[in-house]
Amino acid sequence: MDEPTKTLLRIGHDISQLLTTTQVSSLYTLYFLDQAARESESPHASWPEVVTRVYNGLRALNIQHARIYHVDPSYYSWPLYERALCMQVPSPAHLCKLVVLENKHWRTPLETQQAHWANAQYYAVLVQYVHTIDTKALAEYVRSLDGNKVARKHFKFRLADPHVSKELTGYDKNGVSPIAMTHDVPVIMSTSITQLQPPVFWLGAGHVDYKLALPIQTFIDATQCLVAPVSLPNGSD
Repeated sequence: MDEPTKTLLRIGHDISQLLTTTQVSSLYTLYFLDQAARESESPHASWPEVVTRVYNGLRALNIQHARIYHVDPSYYSWPLYERALCMQVPSPAHLCKLVVLENKHWRTPLETQQAHWANAQYYAVLVQYVHTIDTKALAEYVRSLDGNKVARKHFKFRLADPHVSKELTGYDKNGVSPIAMTHDVPVIMSTSITQLQPPVFWLGAGHVDYKLALPIQTFIDATQCLVAPVSLPNGSD
């Protein structure tokens, strides 16, 4: 890593640390909400159909404070800190993604009246890019949703095949969004996301070149998603 890059990373880290302080975090959140209110009045004619679908999904959920960003086509070739800088994201930790996982040992529930999120075959997990999904923790959490009635041997979570993810969500890789999915897949947000300061997160907006940002609690309240400790920082065991 060259010296200018190291300097940029240090500056970015210092800014991120400053933004975690209560007063600055509050000011940033107010700024975000103000910008979101200015930008969310109507969809852009230039947006791809899937992005407009996400926008309409936000409106249907009565989410008024969200921002949609158009990023460079080379976005995914950049390191995380550059991706964060291009959207004025407080830190790389605020960059998140939605991943569809399949329980490979799933069996049809015996009880037909159980909630749709209990012992489902597929779950959509919101996780930070700086974290990795802990499939064992996910299995234990999902098992607990049904009162641990199903034996552990019936839980083994792995990434769903790309074509299955596309069929369930309606979105392609790197554009997957929990908003306006084509099927009612239960969404689980990793608890670590709820600890971010400022309390805003970035994720897919339906298309690889578009990203969505909104307040974390607003998303939880509007979608009634599940929240659980199902991820670990990258590099931890």
